Amino acid sequence: MHTVRILLILFLLPSLLGAGFAYSLLNYLEIPDVKQLENFTPKSATRLYADCGTLFAELFTEKRIPIPLSQMPKHLRDAFIAAEDVRFYKHFGIDLRGILRATWNNIRKGKIVEGASTITQQLARNLFLTPKKSLKRKIEEAILAIEMERTYSKDEILAMYLNLIYLGEGCYGVEAASYTYFGKRAKDLTLEESATLAALTKSPSILSPLKNPERVLMRRNHVLKRMYEAGMISREEFEKAVLSPLKVVPQRIHEKKMGYFIEYVKSILEDYVEREDHIFTAGMNIKTTVNLKMTEYAYEAISKGLKLYKERHPGVKELPQVALLAVEVKTGDIKVMIGGRDFSTSPFNRVWQAKRQPGSAFKPIIYLAALEKGFSTDHILLDAPISYTNPYTKKVWTPRNYRNEYHGYVTMKRALELSLNTATVRLLEAVGIESVLDMGRRLGIESQLSPNLSIALGTSEVSPIELAQAYLTIARMGSRIPLRAVKEITNLNGETLFVAFDPEGEAVVDEEVAYKLITMMEGVIKNGTAKKAATLPYPLAGKTGTTDDFRDAWFVGFSSDLLCLVWVGYDREKVLGPNESGAQAALPIWIEFMSKALPLYENKEFKIKKDKS
Repeated sequence: MHTVRILLILFLLPSLLGAGFAYSLLNYLEIPDVKQLENFTPKSATRLYADCGTLFAELFTEKRIPIPLSQMPKHLRDAFIAAEDVRFYKHFGIDLRGILRATWNNIRKGKIVEGASTITQQLARNLFLTPKKSLKRKIEEAILAIEMERTYSKDEILAMYLNLIYLGEGCYGVEAASYTYFGKRAKDLTLEESATLAALTKSPSILSPLKNPERVLMRRNHVLKRMYEAGMISREEFEKAVLSPLKVVPQRIHEKKMGYFIEYVKSILEDYVEREDHIFTAGMNIKTTVNLKMTEYAYEAISKGLKLYKERHPGVKELPQVALLAVEVKTGDIKVMIGGRDFSTSPFNRVWQAKRQPGSAFKPIIYLAALEKGFSTDHILLDAPISYTNPYTKKVWTPRNYRNEYHGYVTMKRALELSLNTATVRLLEAVGIESVLDMGRRLGIESQLSPNLSIALGTSEVSPIELAQAYLTIARMGSRIPLRAVKEITNLNGETLFVAFDPEGEAVVDEEVAYKLITMMEGVIKNGTAKKAATLPYPLAGKTGTTDDFRDAWFVGFSSDLLCLVWVGYDREKVLGPNESGAQAALPIWIEFMSKALPLYENKEFKIKKDKS
């Protein structure tokens, strides 16, 4: 009966009671200026795309992708008109015939069974008014609808409506809903898919196709029937469409597994927006470097590695955490970034937010500094027990080898292959601590490194991403480039805000020197602590890393095309367990991942690019 009262107030009372009443009514109401819509920009989701062009995540406060009416097929527009306002192109903002029809049906049924809000009224309500039901609000809604119809064309109103309407699962507008439910753009929707979206307007939360497909199917077929009755589709089209099953795409599993990478990208985007909230509202398109298939490979490898760990330690209730980072050697593109076992339970990204002792994974930096000073790979080192007394504290420091095994006189190459601690400490003494600290900085380590001999055992904490940066510089024969996660950023209008060109690289180490180290690191896999990886049929180089108390296990290795870092450990400085070295805890994960990822690349032999002529 509200609709009858509104009709009386709007059209009968002002004329009966005169201009004075109308003036008072308008002063009582709060009517905004509809012309402000000319500058209205709705909040729009920022979309993240993988290296293959697949949309894998959206950042939003309201998940919306505004598109022009020309990108909405006619049957999509017709479906919403049939479902919500079949006389849309015939009324002037409010539908008097519809009001009378709804009033009669409601009286006949003895309850409210039908509403009479037009598409324009719904748009006015969503844009300017609160959802609270009151007579005042209904009057304001009707006046606004009439004013909007005077100011904007029907197509402009319909376009605004179809871009703003809520369609469940966080989706606002038909484009976002089309991606969410059908994995396609609105322009590619079929007739029955369009009718499905229109069916959601009645109760989008309850009628989600992902949660209540049976009810959605019934409502979809009702919309199709109304389209047929309105002459929008033929009987043949109707009969074919109602018989088609409801086909929706499953929710993107990528987004659940990409949380660590998404958060990393968000930190990068802060440099390209005026305010942090614009990341979620500005509707940017972000082309990233991540590879979805390789990310799946990485999660599978981590799962297998943790299963093996649990089998070795059946009494352990908590599984350790794992970080895995894979980077293309040529470009520095991050292909995989996994910062922990499960982002939903622990969003802390251990790849770039954590700092851990690298253990023996730091040693290549010491050996590179030695090579740069002229030491040869066959330089002889003594591997035997050694002690140092602090002249100030008088405390004695005695570095030891793994399992207290010593090899006497060994070549520098063999010392790295077997990760001999005492030999490396003696090498550090000979090279000089400052030279090693300088080398670390040049390679890409920004964390403060302690200027003492214990850095030979990797006691200074670094983040995994820093260590990966250093190894990437080595893998590139001494040419340093930054790691990158974003290749291009465009705005809603398709204008380019940022584009990443392939970097030339800064030569921070002579390539012949870097190449010598790579040959030594190849020996780590062929004859040393990482020989389990020798089963892979590719030229590979790398280094295991273990802290002396088994709190951190590392393996960082690379081919000529792809570098991968794996770290395993507990957040709370808990020990992994006896003999849980880099070779035991981290290397199997690395091997499992690289065995599937490396076939995607050429994997040529390591070679110097410099022209020797």
